[in-house]
Amino acid sequence: MNSWELLKDKTDGKVYVLGHRGSPLRERENTLASFKRAIEEGADGVELDVRPTLDNHLVVSHDNSLKRVYGIDKSIEDTSFEELRQIAPEVPLLSEVFDTIGSVWYDIEVKADKPLGYKKEVVSLLWEELQKRESFWPRIMISSFNPFAMRRVARLMKKHFPLGIIYEGEKIPTICRKGQGRLIFPCSFLKPKWDIAKREKEDKPRWTICPWTVDTEEGIKSMLKLSVPLIITNDPSLTIRTLQEENRR
Repeated sequence: MNSWELLKDKTDGKVYVLGHRGSPLRERENTLASFKRAIEEGADGVELDVRPTLDNHLVVSHDNSLKRVYGIDKSIEDTSFEELRQIAPEVPLLSEVFDTIGSVWYDIEVKADKPLGYKKEVVSLLWEELQKRESFWPRIMISSFNPFAMRRVARLMKKHFPLGIIYEGEKIPTICRKGQGRLIFPCSFLKPKWDIAKREKEDKPRWTICPWTVDTEEGIKSMLKLSVPLIITNDPSLTIRTLQEENRR
């Protein structure tokens, strides 16, 4: 089964599990150790975030600032890769993640923090890396909060990967809180935060819903009622155990 079939709900009843930034409850998020831990715990793959360094190396980090995760008051996009490797050596290149855990499922989130003023190199750098990994393509999906970044992704990659819009019920502009960004590019799936997933499935029943981040037994069971093909979670172990109990693994 490839990623197109998965997102068209052509599954055998199995719900796939993607570790959100790896297994961040047990390892530092978005590191090789975290991704390896998620796979060791039984996850089918990982969700990760990509952004460019000052000199256009594509690295994996949710935040542009290193402050929250590493305690360093530096911006990744204003730092060369050589310096980044010295001050925060656990921040991996996307290529290093691919080399470490291989051809598993990937939900690659394109980090484009400003609607139009983001570093557009992130898209071209991602495409350059993916062209080196054609054997991985059947298990790759790409998403972002930024529909303009996804429109740029679509121009380069829409024939190869499912593309999704990420959103939540707050903390983002009101106009984007119901997945309206899907109208700006050829969107394949919706990726709402799990607490609005039920509303979104009811409002948009023909769309495939890929919820994040589902971290409780109650939440996981509620997602199963929505016929989701996958669950993105901070706790792969708990999610897999719950799915097994529900005969969905």
